[in-house]
Amino acid sequence: MKSSNDSGETPQQKPSFWKRFFLIVVPLVLVLLVGGIFLTRYQGERKLQELSELAESRSVLMQRQDIQLFALPLAWSVRKELMHSNYGQIEEYFNELIQRKGFGLIMLVDPSGIIKISTDRKLQGSSFSRHYPQMRLGVLVPVSYALPEGKSLFVIPVMGLNEKIGTIAFVYSYRELLQP
Repeated sequence: MKSSNDSGETPQQKPSFWKRFFLIVVPLVLVLLVGGIFLTRYQGERKLQELSELAESRSVLMQRQDIQLFALPLAWSVRKELMHSNYGQIEEYFNELIQRKGFGLIMLVDPSGIIKISTDRKLQGSSFSRHYPQMRLGVLVPVSYALPEGKSLFVIPVMGLNEKIGTIAFVYSYRELLQP
């Protein structure tokens, strides 16, 4: 008679502890390492994107501050010429500025809201509020309004001795921050 052990089959032995340990732990460690690499790379790209956006917004803020600082001497120059009714000189200032990179449209608006001088001749004599309805001209300090496509409309009051004698409005396109 044959016993159950004599059937020619060898009973299955459990793999040794170390063999089971390596069969489970090594793939698990590899999966964790690969996952860690992908997670680190994803977080690095995300952080880089956040820093890039922060740098771009700070660049626009710095350019906006520079333009507002530049706007005061421009208003003083225009004020001097306005008090002498020298519109030709003001137009010359504007034509010189429009040739500079970033400047799109420059206008001188009288206190009643009519565009007196513009680098776009089609706008002269028309109402400022018709072209820019949400923008206020009644400001007493330089103000900038965001426009689409990385542009801003700057509104600078030109003050006479006792009252506002005009407003300079110009569109400026911000320069993009060059990234390495």
